[in-house]
Amino acid sequence: MNHFTPCKDWLGSSYYPILTNWNTHTDCCDWNGVTCDLSTSDVIDIDVSCGMLQGIIHANTSLFNLPRLQKLNLAYNFFAGSQLPHEIGRFSNSLTHFNVSFCLFFGQIPGNIALFLKLVSFDMSVNQFTLEYHVFNNLLRNATNLEELSLINVNISLVLPDSLNISSSLKFLNLSNTGLQGKLPHYIFNLHSLEKLDLSYNSFTGDIPLEISLLPKLVFLDLSSNGIDNLRILPHVFENLLKNSTLLRDISLYQVNIGSVLPTYVNVSSLKSLDLRRTNLQGNLPDNIFNLRYLELLNLSENNLTGPLPSTLFTLPYVQAIRLNGNKFSGDVPFHLFDLPSLKWLILSRNQLAGLIDVNIFGKLPSLTYLDLSLNNFSGSLELDKFFSSLTNLEYLDLSYNGFSVTTKNANHYVNPGFKILKLASCKLKTFPESLRLMQNLVVLNLASNEIKGQILQWVVESNLIEGPFPPSICNMSSLLYLDMSNNSFGGLIPECAGNINSLFVMMNLANNQFQGTIPNVHEDCRYLEGLILNGNQLEGEVPSSFSKCQSLRVVDLGNNHLNGTFPEWLGELPNLQVLVLKSNKLRGIIRTSSSVKFSFPSLRVLDLSHNGFFGQLPIRYFQYSNGLKNMVKSNTKPEYLLLGSSYYSFVIAVKGVDQYFAQLWVEYTILDLSENNFEREIPDIIGKLNSLKVLNLSHNSLTGRIPNSLGRISEVESLDLSWNQLTRQIHQSLADIKGLGVLNISQNRLIGRIPEGTQFNTFDESSFARNSGLCGFPLPKKCSERTHKPQLEEHENLEEKNRFTWEVVTLGYGCGTLLGLVTGYLMLSTRKVKWFNAIADAGEHFILQRNKRKYVFIGR
Repeated sequence: MNHFTPCKDWLGSSYYPILTNWNTHTDCCDWNGVTCDLSTSDVIDIDVSCGMLQGIIHANTSLFNLPRLQKLNLAYNFFAGSQLPHEIGRFSNSLTHFNVSFCLFFGQIPGNIALFLKLVSFDMSVNQFTLEYHVFNNLLRNATNLEELSLINVNISLVLPDSLNISSSLKFLNLSNTGLQGKLPHYIFNLHSLEKLDLSYNSFTGDIPLEISLLPKLVFLDLSSNGIDNLRILPHVFENLLKNSTLLRDISLYQVNIGSVLPTYVNVSSLKSLDLRRTNLQGNLPDNIFNLRYLELLNLSENNLTGPLPSTLFTLPYVQAIRLNGNKFSGDVPFHLFDLPSLKWLILSRNQLAGLIDVNIFGKLPSLTYLDLSLNNFSGSLELDKFFSSLTNLEYLDLSYNGFSVTTKNANHYVNPGFKILKLASCKLKTFPESLRLMQNLVVLNLASNEIKGQILQWVVESNLIEGPFPPSICNMSSLLYLDMSNNSFGGLIPECAGNINSLFVMMNLANNQFQGTIPNVHEDCRYLEGLILNGNQLEGEVPSSFSKCQSLRVVDLGNNHLNGTFPEWLGELPNLQVLVLKSNKLRGIIRTSSSVKFSFPSLRVLDLSHNGFFGQLPIRYFQYSNGLKNMVKSNTKPEYLLLGSSYYSFVIAVKGVDQYFAQLWVEYTILDLSENNFEREIPDIIGKLNSLKVLNLSHNSLTGRIPNSLGRISEVESLDLSWNQLTRQIHQSLADIKGLGVLNISQNRLIGRIPEGTQFNTFDESSFARNSGLCGFPLPKKCSERTHKPQLEEHENLEEKNRFTWEVVTLGYGCGTLLGLVTGYLMLSTRKVKWFNAIADAGEHFILQRNKRKYVFIGR
């Protein structure tokens, strides 16, 4: 039986099967949930919501033999596998209130629902219903007394017509997640009795009508999640909404494009919740906007807001949550003004905020449970134990990556036993805090990039964290999902038990340590494993084929080890693999394609096999089926980064021979690096069809023949390195026409002829073309003679046809946020090139734990 949490929360100990006293030997008017007319004894009201009912409602049930039934409430029961019988239409002349929400019904809503002429309240939310257009239209036309209509999650999937007859008495309209499309019709905003309007999670487009600010009784408004590129509210409409809708208590415009500054005056004094996440808000926060004395929730995260934080923000008497993360706020935070006794959540992460952090400033925040100040410029020193004793309700703390230091006297001050998440990365911490011992429910611990030295204390072992070179106790953590021990000096062998932690394990990151020996086999179920990151160790042997059963793997990074053997072709069978890094190992041989799989690497976006001993032809068939490398769909919203567990996957990439480290990967980036091997023969034309590539590096091989004309079609490429090969013939003009090309190296080849003229080619210096004795023209000092021809289409059509492959080519995608941004920043300063990269927006919000009883361990230095 399905016991719904809302019912438990609502009824508590009174939540029990409601039919316990339904006895055919007693008067049904005395049954729980049944109400009768006192004069006629007719059943007029049945309310069995949260009644623990289950099964199928059959057409011949006696329920449909109640001709004077006025109210029927079946909400929050378990009717999975049951459709709503057509016989429900028997109530068309009597029913005024009908509620079957959260019942798990499926199928089409019977058409005779539209004949319910007396309906006042109608709720069919959160089932698996489909509602046909004509039924929906007729229902609204016929139910002239309708006051409440809720169809959350009902599949309507239509464009609302320009005109529709809706009852003027309608007070509550909730059509969230119903598949509605097209422009928002004006008539919805002419319902002057409307108090609650929820049209969220649909696909509405265009501008929100001005009439939205003219609803005199509106209390709740939610137009969120229609797509920031779809739905827009013009600045004057938004300003009028905040001035005229004086009764509004809740506003959610998440992902509605406002694209303006916040108005300086808000007249909605009753406002309790204001959610304007990802609305393209700009400019400073006006000081007087926070004269909202009843405000409880403020969410302005993931915008382009700038300037200092207004002092009035920190004097709101009833505020419980302030979320300003992911903006460009700067200046000192006036912590000394904090006077927020009700505040539970304070999230200021990923800004440019500054100010002195001192433990005493949090004394006026006694209710705080969630504090995130990470990725800012705060300074000062914070004594951890005193801090915990000041905030006794705290459950989540992230102070990572600021300029201040965290110290601990290990004085065993009080810590909330319900503490769950602690992130103190890069906080100059020198010892393990003794207070961690008191956090019995801790599920996420991140101490990466600190200065912790010495042995790990015995109590840490007792708390199921770590011990020894590789903590054997980790293998016994039955709830562990995420293990990060990267960037330390752990050594010795990785024990075999590491391959058998638990069947729900998601992520293992042991990168940049001193582990030796072989990679352990996976012995048990690994269906949820998404990330295996062991790069930067001293591991030997072959890559275990047992990982082939980990079908959820998205990242395999085993680079910079001493692995040997041939290419593990079974990796191509992993359907979700996006990133494969095997660089700087001792792998060798011809890269072959698995004969057991038809489409290899269908999701691959990043492939780095550089600095190995592979030879033969480039692995053409892997380019053939990798959808991620071809036609990558561009996102117009803020960049999405590759997230594994609660951490972003970081990477190192070589640009012009220099390794550059980046803390996160933008999923729209694609990279192919096969450099420093012994690949030979020609570069196949099929590479030119990988038109999502951002980085292509085939340098330091033995490749021959021409540079394929098809490379000019890779319009997204930003870094191209074909140096140190044996390439011949002329450079095709199409290569010079790639507008986004910012890094080019085709030096150390046997190219001939005039260097093409083009917008980007004119920005490259001599080093990009050096040591090609037959090349001439700018930027080389060698001038071209009059007889030197400009590059032409070298029998283009014939060569294309001759070498054409009949299979369909697909692409790799790679996420890397600011990939090459830091590199090119340096290169531009040194070469005086034009700027060719735009800054990538800050990464998305950190992972927030939603499921209890899961343990994540981050141990770093």
